[in-house]
Amino acid sequence: MNNFNFKNNVLNVEDVSVIRIAEIIGTPAYIYSKKSFENNFNNFSNTLKKVLGPKSDILVAYSIKSNSNIAVIDILNSLHSGADVVSIGELQRALKVGIPPDKIVFSGVGKTQEEMAFGIDKNILQFNVESLEELKKLSEISISKGKECPVAIRINPDIEAGGHKNISTGVHGTKFGIDYNEAEKIYEYASNLKGIDIVGVDVHIGSQITNLAPFKLAYNKIADLVHVLREKGHKISNIDLGGGIGILYDNSDNIFSLTEYAEMVLQTVGNLGCKIIFEPGRFISGNAGLLLTKVVRLKSNSKHNFLIVDAAMNDFLRPVLYDASHNIIEVEKKNKKVNNLSYKVVGPICETGDIINENCYFNDPKEEDLLAILDVGAYGASMSSTYNSRPLVPEVLVSGKEINIIRKRITTDQMIAFESLAKK
Repeated sequence: MNNFNFKNNVLNVEDVSVIRIAEIIGTPAYIYSKKSFENNFNNFSNTLKKVLGPKSDILVAYSIKSNSNIAVIDILNSLHSGADVVSIGELQRALKVGIPPDKIVFSGVGKTQEEMAFGIDKNILQFNVESLEELKKLSEISISKGKECPVAIRINPDIEAGGHKNISTGVHGTKFGIDYNEAEKIYEYASNLKGIDIVGVDVHIGSQITNLAPFKLAYNKIADLVHVLREKGHKISNIDLGGGIGILYDNSDNIFSLTEYAEMVLQTVGNLGCKIIFEPGRFISGNAGLLLTKVVRLKSNSKHNFLIVDAAMNDFLRPVLYDASHNIIEVEKKNKKVNNLSYKVVGPICETGDIINENCYFNDPKEEDLLAILDVGAYGASMSSTYNSRPLVPEVLVSGKEINIIRKRITTDQMIAFESLAKK
């Protein structure tokens, strides 16, 4: 997190003190660095272009689900990013900030008729189709509109990607994609459907992948499939490789370099003459944000020391949903000669699972101390909720010395305003 540094013993985001942000917006709050989004995207895009060559046709389609704030999407649009969307809401967000429709891919297993029609009307680049039933429905809607719908079939290569089971999507038995062994049959079926234009193949095997081997296995299988499909007369011009590249969350992680990934892409699918689509989410947004929180209370029992903070599982779901571990640091370094103690950092939600970190070491923490939960730019605010009737957490974007509130804190009164009493 190069744009998150200590100055005079106080944590800064770019050129702004986190203490200053706390004074303006309170806690908890997500805080992002604009430079981090820009640097991550440019690193991803430039490395791929360098390795794959200047004549390669590459589309980096940011996975909006990782962080869907329109201010973030707008930053990436200014860098010529495309978008990977999984709902009509995400598609509307991409279009609102000006991402061209021909740089948008629509993924997801449960696209509704309304969503399909909307994407067809907007002339998006392609639909990543995940079932025979979806293919039939797309055909019906396209015919009714007198259009041809560009389609890539999502293939499930039955490859274990590692990591948590809830984010492994490329193994047999999950809800995602068409079984690899059924691919030839469904492409043949699709080729005879009116309103369907077969343009590509799609694969996505999971998220937070830190080993190149699963990617290589999947991409080799896709390359073999492309050769077979072309021999049977199918036009395959796009290969969507999905996302899934992991990031470093703590010092125990090991991960391949982006250059190594790009070289593997070149070796596996680089000679197919296709547009290659990438859908990075976490790699772009993960280390671009922190979650600012405040110590509410200290508590101890016979087993643990607890730091109870005002951020909770409704604000940040990853630890309870994925057993994710995030480093937590003090916003203000203190010169204290006290031995560090281990604390379990927990939130105030009325759930045993409301644990942000099982084991953190702090030096004599106090009530009202500010803490920063690191590397939460991906799947943080986008998965937040109002459980326990807690106000929806705000988001702040820092650009140099500028503080931009890009999502206001949703108050309890505002939440209740959407509800009404039943007639008696």
